[in-house]
Amino acid sequence: MVTKKIKTLSTLKKRLKKTLPEKISEVIASYENFSMQPVPNDAKGFSAHHSACKSAVVHAETLLKLARWTENEKTITQQETSLEIDSLLREARNELEDTEYED
Repeated sequence: MVTKKIKTLSTLKKRLKKTLPEKISEVIASYENFSMQPVPNDAKGFSAHHSACKSAVVHAETLLKLARWTENEKTITQQETSLEIDSLLREARNELEDTEYED
């Protein structure tokens, strides 16, 4: 894929505003598909599975921050970021617990 060089933040914001919703949906769908896989019973597999899930949550969080940046000029405060992280982690834990109970 050939992309044009972006020279200004304004142009970058416009481009991201168009493309991020689809990318965020893809990341969330990928996370949901992966997290529904059985969690390995061995310590190494278990750790790898949970690390991969955490990585996906961080990826989604980063894209959401970028999306918020494209919407307005407001700076995201540390407290808002912490609350969002807590919320995402709670959701991820709940999904993992639900998956483990289904086995």
